[in-house]
Amino acid sequence: METLLQLDHELLIWFNSSHSPFWDAIMMFFTRIEFWIPFYILVTYQIFKYKGKEAWWWLIGLSFLILFGELISTYLFKNILQRLRPSHEPALSGAVNLVKAYAGDKFGFVSSHATAVFAFAIYTSKLFKNNIYTLFIAIWSLLIVYTRLYLGLHYPGDILGGIALGLGLGYFFYRITRWWVSRLYPQKQFARYKKLLGNSDVGILIAVVALEMVTISFVILKLLKLAFF
Repeated sequence: METLLQLDHELLIWFNSSHSPFWDAIMMFFTRIEFWIPFYILVTYQIFKYKGKEAWWWLIGLSFLILFGELISTYLFKNILQRLRPSHEPALSGAVNLVKAYAGDKFGFVSSHATAVFAFAIYTSKLFKNNIYTLFIAIWSLLIVYTRLYLGLHYPGDILGGIALGLGLGYFFYRITRWWVSRLYPQKQFARYKKLLGNSDVGILIAVVALEMVTISFVILKLLKLAFF
């Protein structure tokens, strides 16, 4: 266990060691869930587009998934195990780069960010059944959890624990929701699962995310030139 903890510390230092004003600002934006609201809205639209009146049940299942992910990661893991975040660990004081002195809450295992984004990823990828979307949402999820390492808010072990929890919960809630929907709409059982998200719609999702990232990058570059940061 001591060896694993030491490896966890060393990996964090490696991920956290390289900083710049530009990337500090970028990571602070990318790590915020609300920054991705346009993407979430478009995903919601696609659920309605492909699932029709069933969409309400899929969205309810997704809402319960996110809620339970937050509750379990916080109250069943963080508050019981009470593993300090690296940003609150006295032994790492001065060794971890913090952006704008942002340290987050006190405890970090498991990462609620990792739980939420990977739960969302597995749930929606199973729902849409599109290989391009699955690859895209996996890369997007890894980007989000990387921001937590860059900002010094989680150890890699916190992230891996959150990923495992998120994948498990996401798959469980997908299966439960699918079972419930099949009970409500038994006559559509086979047609429902053949209607997949189209590649053109995935392209729109990717374009929205790319536009968000390019826009904020451009704005930050301009603000840096004005010495705003």
